[in-house]
Amino acid sequence: MTPLPSQLPAAWHQVPWHERRSYWELEEDDRRILREALETEAADLARHADRALEDYANTPGTLDGQLVNGDMLATLLPSLRRNPTQGYEAMEDPAGRAAIHLNALGKRLRDRALASSRGEPVIIFMGGQATGKTTGALALGPAFGAVFDAPHTDPEGIAFLLGRIRRAGCGEVHLAYTDRDPEGSLKAMLARSEREGRYVPLDRMARAHAWAPFTFLGIAPRVGRSLQLYHVRVDEEGPGRMTEGQEALASVRGRPKSVESVVAYQLQTAYLSLLRIPTHDPEAWYPRDVLAGLNRTLDPWRRSEADHLLRRFFEAVAERGAEDGPGPRGAPAGGSPEPGPRLG
Repeated sequence: MTPLPSQLPAAWHQVPWHERRSYWELEEDDRRILREALETEAADLARHADRALEDYANTPGTLDGQLVNGDMLATLLPSLRRNPTQGYEAMEDPAGRAAIHLNALGKRLRDRALASSRGEPVIIFMGGQATGKTTGALALGPAFGAVFDAPHTDPEGIAFLLGRIRRAGCGEVHLAYTDRDPEGSLKAMLARSEREGRYVPLDRMARAHAWAPFTFLGIAPRVGRSLQLYHVRVDEEGPGRMTEGQEALASVRGRPKSVESVVAYQLQTAYLSLLRIPTHDPEAWYPRDVLAGLNRTLDPWRRSEADHLLRRFFEAVAERGAEDGPGPRGAPAGGSPEPGPRLG
């Protein structure tokens, strides 16, 4: 059974947080070694797909394999499990090929989940990152034959998926758009990054959040008995009001919608604001490797300020004498909630 990163033994979490390094801070030789290890492992998974998909189905949080989630699939890679932050970052590196093999395995996972659903209703979760899609998928998933959990903000991609679902004989499809403001999603993403080692580059996050409502509305002509739509608003307290069908479409049409550049500005402004907190709040802290990785995704004119704030942050931490231990940790999945303002 392959454990999730949040359920792993202490090896990765016990690295003192001020000593952790982003993949992008490593020497090129070290990055190459990690890329090649991931590629070899991913190729082996793709080559032995049946065995890999059984391992995935035996992984907690996959609904016995009926939840199709690419980030969860990546946890089958031993090198990624050893250091999830560096592993996920390496998967983003265009110089690596592990993602190609995992994408091929992901298609097999999709087809296997559809075949196992035996025509039962299917649900697709879509929306920007850190909006509560996976939480909703795990809560509602047992009632469905297959569950697809990803941003799904590419119109052509989601149209293709709907076609595959229907060709598999699934006549009832539910599409749930989980919606959260960018600032709230940023905080949730940072909190998750320490538990699971996975963060989202801010430019990609802005793209998904900006396109999600337009992609959802583009599904409107397909509304009928075979496709049921939901709009779920998420706030600091968790999932809020949910609307269905034409009411869901009206709700999304009526909400403010910003272009990608505006969402990117909002996210970067919110990120810099959060990065200023540690010098004033002795209780606040952040995972160092995640911050170093996120700083790379800022616009150049903001990156220098972020790097300066990062240096100030660690100076302030050093003055508080907090660098002696591994630092506070996020609660594991299913554990007690994280304390108030702490992120990571």
